[in-house]
Amino acid sequence: MTSPHWRIWVDWNDNGTWGEASGDYLEEVTGDVLELGWVWGRPVDLTRRSRRYGPGRLDLTLRNDSLRYTPGNPQSPLAGHLASGRRVWAAWAWPHDDFSGGDGADINGRIVPLGSGETWVKETSGPAGVTLSNGLARPTAGAGGAIYTVDFGDGDANVGFVFRRGSDGKSGIALRVLSRWDYLRVRFGDSGTFLEDVTFGFPSLLRRGDALETGRDYFIEVELHGSSVRLYATDLSDGGMNRREILDGGGNAGNPGGTRHGLWHDGSAAADADRWGSFGGWRSFFHGSLKRLSPERDPELGNVCRCQAIDDLALLGTRTLYNLVNRRNATTGFIANSILTWAGFGPNYRRVDGGRTLVGTEPRALWRLSVASALASLEDEENGRVYMDGRGYFRLESAVHRQQGGHATAITTLRDVSDSPHFFTALEWDEGREAVENSVEFRYRLNDNQGLQEIWRLRDVPAIPAGESRDFLAESEKYEVVDSIRLPLADTDYQANSRSDGRGDDLTTSVTVTLPHSAEYSGKGTVVRVTNGHASDTAYLTLLRLMADRSYETLEATSYRTEDAGNQALGSRREVKVQCQYIDNYEAARAAAEARLAERGTARARLVTTIPGASGGNLRQVVHRVLGDRVRVTSGNPAVDGDFFIEGMEVRAVARSGEIKARWLLEEA
Repeated sequence: MTSPHWRIWVDWNDNGTWGEASGDYLEEVTGDVLELGWVWGRPVDLTRRSRRYGPGRLDLTLRNDSLRYTPGNPQSPLAGHLASGRRVWAAWAWPHDDFSGGDGADINGRIVPLGSGETWVKETSGPAGVTLSNGLARPTAGAGGAIYTVDFGDGDANVGFVFRRGSDGKSGIALRVLSRWDYLRVRFGDSGTFLEDVTFGFPSLLRRGDALETGRDYFIEVELHGSSVRLYATDLSDGGMNRREILDGGGNAGNPGGTRHGLWHDGSAAADADRWGSFGGWRSFFHGSLKRLSPERDPELGNVCRCQAIDDLALLGTRTLYNLVNRRNATTGFIANSILTWAGFGPNYRRVDGGRTLVGTEPRALWRLSVASALASLEDEENGRVYMDGRGYFRLESAVHRQQGGHATAITTLRDVSDSPHFFTALEWDEGREAVENSVEFRYRLNDNQGLQEIWRLRDVPAIPAGESRDFLAESEKYEVVDSIRLPLADTDYQANSRSDGRGDDLTTSVTVTLPHSAEYSGKGTVVRVTNGHASDTAYLTLLRLMADRSYETLEATSYRTEDAGNQALGSRREVKVQCQYIDNYEAARAAAEARLAERGTARARLVTTIPGASGGNLRQVVHRVLGDRVRVTSGNPAVDGDFFIEGMEVRAVARSGEIKARWLLEEA
C-alpha cells in the first residue's frame, strides 16, 4: 500500500525546539506512530448542518513497549514532561527524496524514492550539478549554474526541504519551471530571501523577505496557491524561529501552469556551504497542543499510548473578552485582529482578510463574551469562515474570498474510475435542501450617547486593611457601552472612613484609586484598584463610583429582511435570523443579508468522497489539497459533474499496513 512520508514531533520539554533528534527529549515520534487519525474543517458527515469549522484534531496511537510514554513512570526518559499542553507538529510529503545512498553521484535521472516513479531531471546542460553526500544534496561548481526538477503534477503544490545556507544568494529552489529560461526561483542571501521571476534567462526581483542565518538547518515550506507564493521557515537548531513566514510573494508570481519544482544554484556555490535535505512535497497539516495522553494495553498492538491533540481554535474559544471595539467604519478584519490580540494570540500567525465594514459609527462592547462567540458572530455578519491552518495560522476568509484568485477554477478532477489519475471509491450525495436559507433577517441596534454619566457605584462598604489593596470589577448595568472612563477623584468619586458607618475619622486622603487594567477591561466597565496607604487603620470605602464621558443606551432594534419567494415556492420557507453583535446600521445589515441570501438561498449539493491512497495521483491530492480548494467531481451514479469546494477533511492511516484513506466533505461551488 502506497503511503506518504510522515513526520510527527512533540515538544516534550516545552523549549520551542523541534530539531532535537537524540537524547532524552527526542522530539520526533514518527517511528512510534502505529495509527493516525486527523480531522479538519467541517465534520465529514452529510447529516450535520452546521457550516462552522471546528478545531482541527490529531489522534495518535504510539508504540509504548518500553513505557516511554506512560505518565508517572519514573524510568521513562520523558518523566516529568508527559503532560497535556505540549506542542505538536505534523507534516507529510509526497513525493519525497531523502537523498540517501549513492554518495558522489549526480542526482540527474535519480528516481525519487517515495513517489509515483518521478525522476530528477537536469534542466540545464552545463557542467554544474547537484550530487549526493551523506543524505544531503550539494551543489557542484560549473559555468551557468544548474536547475534540477521533479514533476509534482501540480502547480498549486507545497514544496518543502531542509536547507543550510553558507553562501550569499548563490543557491535556493526553482518553482513552476517551464524551461531553464522560464521559471520562478528563490535565492537565500545575507541580506534577505529573494523571490525572482526568470524570463528569457534574466531574473527580475518580485519580493524580498527575511534572511536565513548561515550554518543553521531550517525546514523550509513553500506554499504555491494561484499567483501567491509564501515561504515559511522553522529553525531546527533552536527555538529562535518557529514556523515563521519569511517571504510573502505578494500575489504577483507567474507560471501557474508550471508543475516542475526543484533545486537551483548559480554554479559558484561551494559544495560544503549550501546544502539541501529531505526534499519533497511537504505540507504541515497540523499544529496544536496535546489534550490527552492515555496509556493502555491493546489486545493486538500491546502497550500503546493514545494521544489526542487539538489546534489553537479550541484554546482561543475558552478565553473571555472584556473589551471595546472603538473605531468608526471597523471592518471584519480589524475586529478579528482586535479579538486575537485581546485573546493573546500572536500577530505573526494570522491570515485575516479585510472583509466588509460592520461597525459604522458607535463603539461595540464585547463584555463577558467568549472568543468563540465573538468569532461566531463575526462569521455570521461577514458570511465568512474562521479556522486554523496546518501551520498554526489563524485564518479568516471574507465573504468574497472564494470568488477570487486561485478559487475561480478547479485544481483537479476526481472521477469514479479507478484507473483515473485521481479517483474515489465511494460517494455519498445530498441535494443540500436542508441547508437552504431563503428568508434572511439581520437584526441590529443603534446606541444613543448620553454623554457624561455615572456608570457604576459600589453598593456595599468593604474594609481594606492598612497597607493592602482590593480590586473591584466594575460593570455597568444601565449602559450597553461605556467609553472614556474617568479616573475617580477623591471626595467626589470615592471616600473612606475609619468606621463602616462613616462616623469615624476621614481616611480619604490615605486611599488611592487607580484603573490598572483599563487596556484589558473596557467597554462596560473596568477594574478599580483601591489601596489603603494608612500606617495602621483599616479603611472602609463609603463611596466609590465611576464616571464615563460617553455612556451609550441601547435603542430599539431594527431588522432588514430579504427573501427568495421563488425558492420558497419550490419547498418550504427556511428562515435564519442573525442577531448582530457588530453591525449598527441599515446599509451594512442590508448588504450582509443580501450576500448571505445570494450564497445560501438555493440548494447546493454536498458530497462525501472516499479517496484511498492506492495511487501516487491520489496521494498527491490527499497531501496537497486544503480547505477551500476547488475540485471537479464526475460520477455516473449518482450523476455528478461539477465544481465543489473542500469544506471538511479527515484521514486515517495505519503504519503497520501502510494503509491511508481520506474522506472529504465537498459543497457545490
